[in-house]
Amino acid sequence: MTPEIAGLRITRSIRSVEDDMDELLAKAGELLAEIARARVATEEAARLVHQPMARVANVQRTLMDARLELVKAHRDLTKVAETMDIPIRCPDQARVADEPATMDAAVAA
Repeated sequence: MTPEIAGLRITRSIRSVEDDMDELLAKAGELLAEIARARVATEEAARLVHQPMARVANVQRTLMDARLELVKAHRDLTKVAETMDIPIRCPDQARVADEPATMDAAVAA
């Protein structure tokens, strides 16, 4: 397998995982909203669903931490692509805040 083919395959995979992670975050948010709406609709005491809601919120926090690690892995792969002169570019909007804005090559497009 050539480095270019490997880069393209990694690009496809990391993009898929990023999209799936965002979808999972959205679904966890929808679950939290449904729990809150159900509590209001059923007129149950807020204390009864506080713990499950807090747990779902913790899941979201954990997912956000995992998402950040994935973005950092993406950035690291970008650096690998640069050192290997793989001509794959990443949009400027996809950069991590602590990443230098001068990076040109990437493993995700």
